[in-house]
Amino acid sequence: MKIILVVISYAIVVISIIAYYKIKNYRMPFAKWWLGYKPEVKMKERIIIAFIIQIPPILYWLYLFL
Repeated sequence: MKIILVVISYAIVVISIIAYYKIKNYRMPFAKWWLGYKPEVKMKERIIIAFIIQIPPILYWLYLFL
C-alpha cells in the first residue's frame, strides 16, 4: 500500500510539472523520455525541478519514521 502511495505521488508531481510548463507556455525543460535536460535549461531551474521530484520520497520516509 505504501509503494502505491509513492507511485501515485510521483505521478502527481510529474503531471504538475508538465501542467505548469503548459499553462505558463514555457518550453519543456526535459529531453525526450525525461532522461535529461535540454541544453538551454539553466542550473537554477534544474535544481528546483530536482528538488520537486524528490518530495515524494521525503514524504514517504517521514511517513515511515513518524
